[in-house]
This record gives sequence, C-alpha cells and structure tokens, in this order.
Amino acid sequence: MWKKGESEEVGMPATVEPGSVAGEKKRVRETSGAREAATIGPSINIKGDVTGDEDLMIQGRIEGTVTLKQHNVVVGPEGQVKASIHGRSVTVEGTVVGDLRGDEQVVLRTSASVEGNIQAPRVTLEDGASFKGGIDMGDTARTQTKPGPAKVSTPLDDKLDLKTSTQVGPQST
Repeated sequence: MWKKGESEEVGMPATVEPGSVAGEKKRVRETSGAREAATIGPSINIKGDVTGDEDLMIQGRIEGTVTLKQHNVVVGPEGQVKASIHGRSVTVEGTVVGDLRGDEQVVLRTSASVEGNIQAPRVTLEDGASFKGGIDMGDTARTQTKPGPAKVSTPLDDKLDLKTSTQVGPQST
C-alpha cells in the first residue's frame, strides 16, 4: 500500500532508464514544486537588456544589463558578461566586466574573474577568485538615516555627576 512519504512508484524497478516514462514522471515530480532556472547556453550571444521573473543561469555571452531583482543570477564557468548585473543573489563562476548588485548577497567562486564594483550586504570571495574593483556592503536605507547615540536613563545616573564622571554622595540641601 501507499503511505505518506513513500514514492508513488511502488512496485517500479529500482533502476529506471533516464529516457523512460517512469524516469520522466520522477523528474517532473521533483521539479514541480520549484522552477528550474532559465539558461542562456554557451552558444547564445545577447546584446541588450535582460529582464525576467525567474532565476537565470548564464553560460553564454551578454553585453548590456541583467536585471532580475527578485531572483538569483548565476554566471556559469563558461559565461562571459559585459554588463551590470542586479539580482537577489548573484553568483559568478565565469567572467564579468561590470558592476554586481545583490540585494541579499554576491558570491565570487574560485573560477570567477570580475572587474567592477560590488554592492551587497553579504559578499563572499572564494580563494582563487580574481577581483578588481570596490565593495560596498552598506545598507542604503541604514546609511541615509544615521541615528545618533541613544540616551538611556539608569538609576546610576542619579548617583553620578556626568559632567566630571565622579561619584558623589547623597545630595544635601
């Protein structure tokens, strides 16, 4: 019988050929919850602006801009990009000439070569990555409204003379 958590393919052989119908069912079931990233293959060249509403894997060449603010952008090992890239998370394994902006993070893998500025709250540069540019890890909302030091009142304030920072006894009148 089928139980919750078990495969729907009970009774199917343990090894399934990749091209078989059962193999296709299994692949569709595994990816039905999450969409796979769109891929720009190694033989594709794009000049212009790339925008979209899904994750993107770049293995080809792009010149222009890549803007996927709410999604992940990966420049694969074969990817060559001459563009500014803006995504939720930007990971580089290939070559990028242009600025990188990640709303959550930017990661440069060991094979990465980047010439441009990076702006993200979290930046990871793996050992061996080539990088030439500047890094801004500041939060733009936080830097625009810099709060001053807060004054906290404590019972100790009554016993300290804050002007001279010396302890004084009870005050007499």
